[in-house]
Amino acid sequence: MICVIDRKNTALRFRAGCLQLYRKKKMIRSLPLAQLDQVVVYGNPTAETSVWLNLAEAGVPVVLLSARGTQKSAMLGSTLAVRLPLRRMQHRLADRDPACRAMAAWFIGKKIASYQVPLAVLTRDYRLNSATFRDFTAKLNHAAHRLDNAATVSEVMGVEGSLAQAWFKLLAGILPARYRFTGRNRRPPRDPVNSLLSLAYTMLFSEIRQGLLVEGFDTSLGFLHQEYPGREALALDFQEIFRTGVDAFVLSWLAHTHLDKTSFYYRQEEGCRLAKATRPLFYQAWALFREEWPRPGKEQMDHHGHIRELVAGQTTEARNYMADLLEKFGDI
Repeated sequence: MICVIDRKNTALRFRAGCLQLYRKKKMIRSLPLAQLDQVVVYGNPTAETSVWLNLAEAGVPVVLLSARGTQKSAMLGSTLAVRLPLRRMQHRLADRDPACRAMAAWFIGKKIASYQVPLAVLTRDYRLNSATFRDFTAKLNHAAHRLDNAATVSEVMGVEGSLAQAWFKLLAGILPARYRFTGRNRRPPRDPVNSLLSLAYTMLFSEIRQGLLVEGFDTSLGFLHQEYPGREALALDFQEIFRTGVDAFVLSWLAHTHLDKTSFYYRQEEGCRLAKATRPLFYQAWALFREEWPRPGKEQMDHHGHIRELVAGQTTEARNYMADLLEKFGDI
């Protein structure tokens, strides 16, 4: 269950294992923490400290979003699991250029394979013609070839950047003109598609961050995304594997949801944002999609799993690959 808190004058309390929501001193909902998968908070509700402590202890990720103004977000979640051997391995590999390049290529290789999922949505819902499909598939194959020959992390990032640019150019040529999508933009997003992508990427990031913390990884030290104050680079690395799932979700939601000019609003500083009345439709769809997320690297649309299960699977694969790399490059 995803709990979205976006009403003014809401107060949050924790009692008897439940998150309780109050308005005007009257309890309006009581939600057992055991049933919560994620909590999304807009604006400035009042909350007892015990709310955040117990949500963190229960492993329920929390996304804090500004109700107005700039589209800033913050994440709350579990404390770091104590698995020092894993963190030591992560740090040792990050200090070795060949191992760092190999890990960066591992992430992008999985992303390249996963583009088949949103391509299937485009073919199904937007009538992607065969010529355009073949052209982008050729770009995927070329990207995979370049990735195999990338000698540095910068070259790996160049492969990803070129492919992402080609992907969003493809979307710009297919999506209906009413969405005014000309390519990826953010901070703030300037059209409905970018607004939805940014929001969904934020929701995904909280899931990945939570999974990495539970496993004991150092989320600040990445291989593809370089370390920077305040950036959880490893979470961004893992997010690359699942980004195309978000793209597929947004494309499908737009195609199957009745939206009009009141579904989004526009302001100069805030850009384009999902209207409050439309948020329930988005979060209901997101709650369903996260339970049936397309498995990374699978071309068929019927291979699905819960997002937490899939993140756990990818962290296990990464840990095993890191162990192989340490054996190979550990003495460099």
